[in-house]
This record gives sequence, C-alpha cells and structure tokens, in this order.
Amino acid sequence: MHTRKRHILAILKKRAKIFPVLGLLGPRQVGKSTFLMAQWCHETDSNYITFDRKEIVTRAKNYPAQLLIDETNNQTQKLVIDEAQKVPHIFDSIKSLVDEKKRMGSFMLSGSAEFSSKTGIRESLAGRMGISKLYPMTLRELSNQDFHAPWVHLDFDGSDQVKAKSVEKWLQRGGMPLFCHLDDEDERFTLINSWLEAICYRDLNQLKDGKYDGDVAFNVLRYIATYGYTSMSQLASDLLLTKLSIKKHLNALESLFLIYKIHSFENPRAQPKYVIFDAGVLNALRGASPTFITKHGCFVSLLFNEIYAQYEYSGKLKPELFYYKTRGGAEIDLVLKTKDKIIGIEWVNSDDISAYKQRGMRSFLSNHKEALGYFIAPVQKNYKLENNMHVISWNCIG
Repeated sequence: MHTRKRHILAILKKRAKIFPVLGLLGPRQVGKSTFLMAQWCHETDSNYITFDRKEIVTRAKNYPAQLLIDETNNQTQKLVIDEAQKVPHIFDSIKSLVDEKKRMGSFMLSGSAEFSSKTGIRESLAGRMGISKLYPMTLRELSNQDFHAPWVHLDFDGSDQVKAKSVEKWLQRGGMPLFCHLDDEDERFTLINSWLEAICYRDLNQLKDGKYDGDVAFNVLRYIATYGYTSMSQLASDLLLTKLSIKKHLNALESLFLIYKIHSFENPRAQPKYVIFDAGVLNALRGASPTFITKHGCFVSLLFNEIYAQYEYSGKLKPELFYYKTRGGAEIDLVLKTKDKIIGIEWVNSDDISAYKQRGMRSFLSNHKEALGYFIAPVQKNYKLENNMHVISWNCIG
C-alpha cells in the first residue's frame, strides 16, 4: 500500500474545525482511500467504511440512519465514508444527524465524482460541508519534501528545490500513486488503460444524467492525449460525432476529474479546450513515453497539477487558468488569474529563451500591462529577462 504523506492533511484538519462534514474529491486511484485510512483516521480517530463493499451499500440503501448510528457508535465517533456518491440518499440522513448534534468534523465523505446533479446528489449538505480536492502526487510529495507553494506566493527562489529527477519522473509517469511507481512501461500502460476502461465502461454509466458510450469516452480521451489542446468542434469533426454527444461526454469526463476544461483568456466566446489531468495517463493513452517534442502536453498537465494543488493545500481560492491565443496567432501555454494577479506562463524545452520564443509572451504582456510573464525552462538558476519577464527553473515550480 502506498503510504507517502500527502500535503492536503493540514488544510483538512483546519476545515474540520469549521464544518461538520468534510468532502474529499478526486479521480479514482488518486490515493483518497489510502490517505483516509493511513493518515486521516489515525489523526482523527475516525471509523472507516466504504461503499465499494456491497454489504455496506445494502445497509446504506435499506437502513441509512441506522447505519450511521451504528458506525459512529451512537454519534460518539467520527466516521469516514469512502465513495459516498454511490448512495446519494445517505446525504439526507447525514444532514439530519449533523443538524441534531452540531459537532465539527463528524463526517468525512470521499467521492470519485463531483457531488452534483450528475451523481444524483441533492444540495442537502449545502453550508454544512467543506469540500477539498486531492490531486495526483505533486513533485514535492514524490520527493518526500515538505509542502511549499511557489505559485501562491510567486516565490521561486527557495533553497529547498524539487529534485530534477522528480520533474522527469512526473513528465513520464505522472503522479497517480498506483501507476507512477511501476518501472516497467508496458506494465504501467496496461494497468492505466485497464483503469480507464473501467471508468469509461462502468463508472460513466453510474452518473445519473443519461447513458454514455464507453467507446466514445475512450476515443475522446485518446484524441485529447494525442493532439494536445483541442476544442469540441475539432473532436466532433474528427471523431465523426455530433457536438451534442461530444459535449455530453466531455462534461462527464470532467465530472470524473479526468480532464480539465480551460477557456480563452482573450475571447470569452471562443470554445473551451481540454487537457488530460495527469502525464502518466496521457502517455498511456498515447502509447509512448514523452519525446522531446511531445513532452509539452505532459508539462502542461504538470503545471495544472502543481498550481491547483498548491492553492488547494494552502487553503486559497482556486485560481482561474486560461489558454491564450490571439487572432494573429500569438500564444502562450497558460494564463493564471487570481483576484490580485495575472501571470502568463510559457514552457520552454531548452535554456535558450530566444527573441523568437518570446513573441507570444510579449504579445500577452503588451495587451495586459499589469501582468507578469514566466518562462519555465531547464536552466540552472532563475533570472530576470526584463522587469515583467522572468525565467524560472523547472526545479523551482513545486
């Protein structure tokens, strides 16, 4: 069992003093169950049950209130319910208990899908549940290093940098605990594709808003992995499907945390584009390790993971991430926007930040005078190109 410590623990302990119910969301196999059993139950003396077990599901469906009373020792012990979305009406019974006895941190509910109408879960715990998300392991979690959040504070000059081998490992294997420690590439790809098939052909059809086609879902994922940033129109055209069908499957895959949807920073009316959430999954879908050229998509997935995880585990509001591309063709990889800053981000695969490679960033900065620009490159030391343009080492982003 993978027992590497996860950096989400501190913010969950803080939220457990504020909310009677906590929610922990993330894709299947991201490490929720292991974290809950190995870290959370130990820290909080909680009991643990999972709706992956049929006998527990039967009790929850037939006698939900009694199940909760029994498993909390008559509300004297905290309770973790893993895969809680599988029995949606348990949420109403939890609401009754927490309203009756307002004790903070009483329940921890984990889920591999958004707690939303797609999973048939009503808003019964609105205002009572603090939701957090567990992401694939970050660079510092892979290296067993303490938590650091350079993207939150824009402090990339700390002495305790991420190990270079952790960056290369993430770009090749991603951060999913079950997969990223497998050295044999064929074995890793086989396991990941088997996991994806289970999601596409089983888990998708457990969503409440309609039937899904596993073949379509799998082909959509493979297309995004193969061609990088892509739009719904491109998908519909190349896969010979209707936009309505593509949109339905994209929304479902997003609700299962397998893809990120990003909007245009320049044109709010432009179609969103999509990114695979983890480099190991991306490479397995593509059927090959990243090359010098294809590494770009892996690095974009890494940036999403690091930025989102650092904000989440710091207890900060999730930032907005956009793609940037003008009608004239100028583009950069990502734009990070919070209430007080706008950051342009461009990955560069060499230490030569030539004028040619700066074109997209200069376009972005000329249109947004208040913004900063960061080139992420394999350099030994961070440095400033100009007042608003910086070059940051790969090792400093985590």
